[in-house]
Amino acid sequence: MYKQPITSKPGSVTARLPFSASFLPLAMELVAKGAGGFGYKDREASSLVLAMEELFSFYARQVAGDSVLEIILEDQGYRLALTLAFQMAHPDLRAFNLTWRVNPDNEESLEMLGPMLAARTVSSLRMDFGADELVVLRVTRDRDYAPARNVALPPPDLTQAIRLVAPSADDVRHFAAMTASSSATFMPKFLTRPGMAADMFAAGHLHALLANSGDWIIGGVLWRPLTDTCLELYGPYLFTNDPDDLVLTLLLDEAIGRIARSAYRGVLRRQGALARHERFFDFLGDLELQGVDGMTKHCVYYYRQLREDSGGVVYCNDPLAAFLHTQYERLCLPRQVRARVSDDAQLRDTSVLAIELEQARSLAIIRPLCAGKDMATNLAAHLELLRRNGISNFQVEINTGRGDDTAFAGPLADTGFVPRLLVPDAGLGDLVIYDHGARDGLS
Repeated sequence: MYKQPITSKPGSVTARLPFSASFLPLAMELVAKGAGGFGYKDREASSLVLAMEELFSFYARQVAGDSVLEIILEDQGYRLALTLAFQMAHPDLRAFNLTWRVNPDNEESLEMLGPMLAARTVSSLRMDFGADELVVLRVTRDRDYAPARNVALPPPDLTQAIRLVAPSADDVRHFAAMTASSSATFMPKFLTRPGMAADMFAAGHLHALLANSGDWIIGGVLWRPLTDTCLELYGPYLFTNDPDDLVLTLLLDEAIGRIARSAYRGVLRRQGALARHERFFDFLGDLELQGVDGMTKHCVYYYRQLREDSGGVVYCNDPLAAFLHTQYERLCLPRQVRARVSDDAQLRDTSVLAIELEQARSLAIIRPLCAGKDMATNLAAHLELLRRNGISNFQVEINTGRGDDTAFAGPLADTGFVPRLLVPDAGLGDLVIYDHGARDGLS
């Protein structure tokens, strides 16, 4: 039985319940009432109530009789996060894959309908595995936000002095609407939903710096945590002419200065090409994306190390090991790569993949959640499904500090994926970006 105490934190509800069917109504009520207490609407809360009902019902039938379920419901300002932790030796995870389909003529398949619905009605799903057969499922549900409406943009040539401004949440909301109105490329989801950007900023999950000229916002830059050690920067987004990169330089100088005073070890920017990037960032690599309009776009990865790297060890096998050796030498990172000793017989039968779709870029970002004996088959099935749905770009993100990720190295090669670039400290370890295709090397 898992007995480690739950750690409560502000803005969260925690509980430990017997993991048996008679306690399901209490678990559902906890989520429903907790979501209401945090100010979420019924429609927003219902997704997590459904997820609780289906996941509880499905796994309660499989755990030992004295099992305990630990629940954390956390308000993150712009989304609700629900964590379920329990002990189970061989959890059935098949239905979390996007490729899973229910066969109405198969009773076992019908039993998987519940977890399939749970996975597809929430905004995200993640899983981790701990000691003593601990299984941790994390699902989130974003608040409902209206898409950005067009707002006025400043005239191209303003003559008033430029000043940098620490914005309010309302300023961030307006800036997001301006960014969407400017048809900027490489916009994260929260900038297409101004209310989401404002709530993330108010909750401390997003930071921003704006440039004003007179009464106009003429540009801005944002950043937020990607992991506990790495930040991601967005922008600068500019709304007026900036022929000498004056506004861009002012924004980045101040933003990088503020970020450098934080405890983070690095900052990543992955958008289009950045003018005079050498002053601010090192170049990591360039990935091509075939847009829905048939045009090729380039997503350029820049990185700035803010703290001395303390080193680390990565366990993996070729071809990932060979790629890491090359990248660690190129980037002067003190890492040791060791052969991964694995026993395929100990793998779970089924692997699980999380898919993040960016329709505007015809891009699917694939993240391993769980390694299994069917990894190559599962990857191929997801590629086929995504292609049938019009997706033309495929990337896989591998976290080198997570064994369930590095186990995919061989199957990724078998299905045509190639490691393209590495982002230091962008996960539990480093983040390796694969894409699918026959191109050699970085652009």
